[in-house]
Amino acid sequence: MLESLDVLLQRVTMQQEQITKARPLPQATLRSLLDDFLIRFAHDTTALEGNTLTLHETQVVLEHGITIGGKTLREHLEVTNIATAWRALDQWVRSSDPLTETVITNLNRLTMQGILEDDAGRVPVFIRGSRHVPPNPLRVSDSMTDFVTKFARRPDSLHPIIFAAQAHIRLAAIHPFVDGNGRVARLLVNGCLLRDGYPPASYPATSRAEYLTTLEAAQITPDIDSFVHVTAEAVDWMQQRYLLAIRQIVEPGLPHSRPRI
Repeated sequence: MLESLDVLLQRVTMQQEQITKARPLPQATLRSLLDDFLIRFAHDTTALEGNTLTLHETQVVLEHGITIGGKTLREHLEVTNIATAWRALDQWVRSSDPLTETVITNLNRLTMQGILEDDAGRVPVFIRGSRHVPPNPLRVSDSMTDFVTKFARRPDSLHPIIFAAQAHIRLAAIHPFVDGNGRVARLLVNGCLLRDGYPPASYPATSRAEYLTTLEAAQITPDIDSFVHVTAEAVDWMQQRYLLAIRQIVEPGLPHSRPRI
């Protein structure tokens, strides 16, 4: 039986309190968690867009710079660009700089470097297979101004995961770029989570249909709970990795990893 959103959010909130109490984690442990996450995130976020590199192949490309036979240059660039954009996101998270349209545009530029022309500009675009129609390009500037104003700071009464999910929904709905909108939205989710002290989260490529269906529903109907649930599950999975690492520090000899379901 699917866990209700309220119960799931209560559980991840409690888990976050456990993680916060255990901080700071040893640097080597934290680095290994984040290095592993980046490989998974680069794989998942590009696979959601059709990239065919496997998780292992993504690891080989990112860690060793080796090209994979039979895979396109674009597929290689997509995963290496995500790693570059992640480093820029991490710098922003660690800074006190506010969220601006420049921050978001820079993430898109890094994500699409070598794939999309820098001067592609803003032209009418449609989302393949979606019933949601993005706003007219002439309205995008005003929409983005409203977006960065709304998501510059999380209201204290709003759960961090709901806030991050709402940011994804809204940015993807505005669809300000010719390409890379989904990847930038998923980067921004993590920017919001990390700034609130939460671990990063990756929407698994194995749940692509659920991710796309719930995102579309959140864009064309008032119901965002299903997409928030998907986001909370992604956060929960990474929290489990952190909690396992914490238990291994306290109780050496526990199994090293937990399979991803």
